[in-house]
Amino acid sequence: MNREGGGGGGQANSQAHAACASCKLQRKRCDSSCELAPFFPASKYKEFQNAHKVFGVSNIQKLLNAVEPEQRSAAAETLLLEGTIRREDPIYGSLGIICKLESEVENCKRELYSVNHQLAYFKEREHLMQQKEQLEGILDAESSLSLNKVVRRSF
Repeated sequence: MNREGGGGGGQANSQAHAACASCKLQRKRCDSSCELAPFFPASKYKEFQNAHKVFGVSNIQKLLNAVEPEQRSAAAETLLLEGTIRREDPIYGSLGIICKLESEVENCKRELYSVNHQLAYFKEREHLMQQKEQLEGILDAESSLSLNKVVRRSF
C-alpha cells in the first residue's frame, strides 16, 4: 500500500480517486497504487471495519498477497463475510452458521423420510382399496349370476 504523496497534480488525482475502505479506516491518503483499493471500495467501509477487527489491516494484506492474483477478489469477499459473521456471532462465527445449516438439513431429511413413509402408506392403502372394489365387483357379478340361476330353476 503506497500512501506517499508522489508529486504534482495531487489534488486533481485525489478527486478522481475516492479513498478505499482501508485507507479511510486508517485515515490515510489513498492513491492509485493502493493494493487494497480494488478489493475494498469505500462502499464496503462497514464490512471492512468488521474484517479489520478480526484480522487487522496488515494480516488482510498478507492474506491477499498469499493468494493467487485471480483469486484475490474472492478471498477479499470471504474476509469481509467472515468479519461480518464474527461481528454477529463472536463465539462461533462461520462455524455457528455451518452447524445451524447442517441441523436444518438433518431436520429436512427426517421430514422427507416421514413424508415418503406416509406417501408409501397412502399409496398402499389406495392400492388395497382398488383391489377391494375389484373383488366386490367380481362378487356382485357372481352373486347376480347365482341369483339368476336360482330364479331360472324355480320357474
